[in-house]
Amino acid sequence: MKPQEKSAIDIQVSSEENVARILSKEWFVRGKLTSAAFALEQGESYLSVNRTAIDTFDSDVASFVKNHNSYAFDDSTYKRALLNVGDVRGIDVKVDQVEMKIDVEVEPRDTHTKSHAGIFTRFQNKNIKKGQLLKAGPTSEEVSGDTILLEVRKELQSLSSVEECKIVE
Repeated sequence: MKPQEKSAIDIQVSSEENVARILSKEWFVRGKLTSAAFALEQGESYLSVNRTAIDTFDSDVASFVKNHNSYAFDDSTYKRALLNVGDVRGIDVKVDQVEMKIDVEVEPRDTHTKSHAGIFTRFQNKNIKKGQLLKAGPTSEEVSGDTILLEVRKELQSLSSVEECKIVE
């Protein structure tokens, strides 16, 4: 390995860490969080989250919420879905009768802010994107990536705990 390269272990977030999905008011129906909070948009390859253990977490989130009105619940609060990274990695997806080895991984994505990370859903080491068809099983059946992503969304929703937080700068 060249000195500037990082191994997969180096770029993973620790299983003991928690990540937070900052929640939009639009993802709540009658006060309950919907799985839409964990949906990928067209062309996205990962779900954005923030690492709570990073020292810039509070300021990163405060800046984001202040620049995106739908994420501020009032002048001083936002909501987040807290997820344990080890639990996220443990997500197992089975689509109909097709056994598929799906990997759900959390990796740093400090391109936006220092605490930014992404939850990636992968099949055969490739990121699954919305609208993609995947070949799986001994007969190479086609499975919709959307079906897999929907199952992952449901799992993320059930694993998360919603918290109301003060905006801290």
